[in-house]
Order: sequence, then C-alpha cells, then structure tokens
Amino acid sequence: MITAVTPMPVIYTIDRPARLVYLTTFGDPSFEEWREALLKVFSDPAFETGFNFISDRRRSAAPGAEFVERQIVFIREHEPELGRCRWAAVVPDPATDEAARAVTSRAGMAEVEVGFFYDLAAARRWVSGRG
Repeated sequence: MITAVTPMPVIYTIDRPARLVYLTTFGDPSFEEWREALLKVFSDPAFETGFNFISDRRRSAAPGAEFVERQIVFIREHEPELGRCRWAAVVPDPATDEAARAVTSRAGMAEVEVGFFYDLAAARRWVSGRG
C-alpha cells in the first residue's frame, strides 16, 4: 500500500512494501513546515520505525543556518522514531550538500546511516542495499 499526502512545501509518500519514505521539498519551506511533515510521517499508520528515507531537495533552496540548527535538535529528539535505517539525501548542488552534511555530522546519530547523492536513482539503489 502506498500512502500520499496533500501537496505542501514538504510532502511525503510512504511505500510500505519497500519500507521506504520519500520526502520531497519544494521552494524554501520553513523549519515548521519541514517539522510538520516529519511528524506526520511518524504518526502515519503506514509508517514503521526502521523504514528507509529518501529526501529529495533538488527543487528547493539550500537551508539556512537556523534551519540546520533546528533540524539537528529535531533529529536527535526523534531518532527513536527513525530507528536503524538509511537516509539518502538527494541534493541539487554543493551548497545544499554542505548543509545536509553539517546536519548529519553534528546530529551524531547512531542508528541512522546517511548518504548524499545528486542522482535519485543512485539514492534508491543505496537505500535498498544495492548501491
């Protein structure tokens, strides 16, 4: 079963058979919009701890420093909901890549393995264990 939500700056789709959450970001969402999308994922009945994530930021602006700081706090607080998983960040450019890497290194997550990609197909292969 695949579940999708209403379009917003940050939308998600859960592919339950693949145990995968797709997050797609458009434009320049606020931290609150990003946070709300993640909280919806965690409360969605189709979601289970341990699902892998693909976060596609190719259609969005690089997040600012305050956004990144708040992301770090949120990720630390919600690592139990994430569980052991892979999170592929698909980014459009080095500036976005740098911000994403900062979140990962500073968040200090023990259970979440993060990879960075410029190509969605490569991200899919990696989260499925084939890349």
